[in-house]
Amino acid sequence: MKPFQFKILLRKYWMLYLLTLLITLVLRAFCQITDSNALTWILTPTARWAGILGNIPFEYLPHQGYVNHFYRFLIAPSCSGIRFMTITFLMLVFSYLHRLTTARSGYLWFAFSAAFSYCATVLVNGIRIVLAIYLPVCLEQSDILNGWLNPDRLHTLIGTVVYFSSLCVIYPAASFICQYGFMQTSEKKKKAAPENWWRGLHLLIPAFWYLSAVLVFPFIRRMIQNDWNGFGAYAILIVGACTAISVPVIVIYLLS
Repeated sequence: MKPFQFKILLRKYWMLYLLTLLITLVLRAFCQITDSNALTWILTPTARWAGILGNIPFEYLPHQGYVNHFYRFLIAPSCSGIRFMTITFLMLVFSYLHRLTTARSGYLWFAFSAAFSYCATVLVNGIRIVLAIYLPVCLEQSDILNGWLNPDRLHTLIGTVVYFSSLCVIYPAASFICQYGFMQTSEKKKKAAPENWWRGLHLLIPAFWYLSAVLVFPFIRRMIQNDWNGFGAYAILIVGACTAISVPVIVIYLLS
């Protein structure tokens, strides 16, 4: 895209970009100060989907969340998936909105990104919850969780693998949807498919959005608070998991 064209699109969609950032900030702040009663719009479908997927009954506790007493697992506001939803929303808007040259398609993509982010969060978070319940049970008989990989780090690892893998799937899927569902015929660029190395590097975009949310901003907050307790092990776990997922996929693209 030429710089002049990009400036025109930026002027056309600046309000949507600003609105995306505002929605993200408000949702993150709202999730931190409220209880489960105000988050039933996402906790309820998530608990129901996780219950169906894992055959696990959940009971709602006012102001706390959905609990399963047998497994001693609580789907609290911190487990609502709001962060994943905002990451997905930001990635979809900032990665694809500029490709749409008509105002109508741009606003439709913005609405689609919001709805898709919500539905994807319920789906993915339900899977994460089921794994977070059953995987520790499967490993409790072994010595795996008695060393460096304790239950808390396993919980973090499960979330990282599920969420980041999902973003790596959502990103190319959104590219297909944007091109064939929202672009006008005249907007579709008729050019050769990108080289494999370029398509492989595009998978770093989900890594950028994910690591920015789970590492960069927490790093800034820790630096302000001068609190580094446990952050090093947390960062190693996150970066290691994301690298283990990204590298094989990129290599496959390069070799295909």
